[in-house]
Amino acid sequence: MKSLAAFAALALASTTLAQAQSPEYMIEDCANNGAIFFQDFEAKSETKYEGQRTDGTHAVNGTIDLETRSEDFQCSYNAAGDTLVDFFAEGKSWPGFVRGEGSPHQSDSQGGGDAAQGSGAPGGLTAEVQFDRGKSGARLSGTITGNDYFDYTLGAKEGQTMSVDLKVAGTNGNGTIYFNILPPGSSDVADYIGSMDGNSARMQLRQSGVYTIRVYLMGNDRDTDKTVGYTVDVSIR
Repeated sequence: MKSLAAFAALALASTTLAQAQSPEYMIEDCANNGAIFFQDFEAKSETKYEGQRTDGTHAVNGTIDLETRSEDFQCSYNAAGDTLVDFFAEGKSWPGFVRGEGSPHQSDSQGGGDAAQGSGAPGGLTAEVQFDRGKSGARLSGTITGNDYFDYTLGAKEGQTMSVDLKVAGTNGNGTIYFNILPPGSSDVADYIGSMDGNSARMQLRQSGVYTIRVYLMGNDRDTDKTVGYTVDVSIR
């Protein structure tokens, strides 16, 4: 007869498996992360669920066919199967990518220029927007000083509607802050320019991929290194 401890362990394992995300979810999410990492949203990729390791994490292996080569990558998910905990590609692990610091290939493609026009500038930071499970939106917050800017990246599909609302949350200047929305693959040309169109955007997306919401200062606040606090409400539906 099995002991009570054995029955308890079996019940706990069953509960964990019941609550875990499906392999199909992890397969699709890993493919999306592969496209984001290599910054190629048209490339064909194949991903396969390899099972749960002894430490409880789940493994998904993938291959993406880029324009000039094929690359292998691997995604590791937590025991619940709903959070990426490691991404392995190009011979090493990329913890910064997992933390939402952006793709190294995305960073390489950004050029110099005037942040107020939506292109890269010294002091720029990047973060990946991740909605909580079951949610279609999030509130972001931060501060911008002078020529700095902040890029928020998030994936979306053609035909979805992106909503972005920017509000000032304190400043030692005039609070002259705006955002631009850059389409997939762009480091400077914007689909939406806040300094001309205002700080509330509702736009239907024309293509699938990773969009960038770039927050920046203009005018005297930028030129005299003033600091502006802000909140950004963003949703995809």
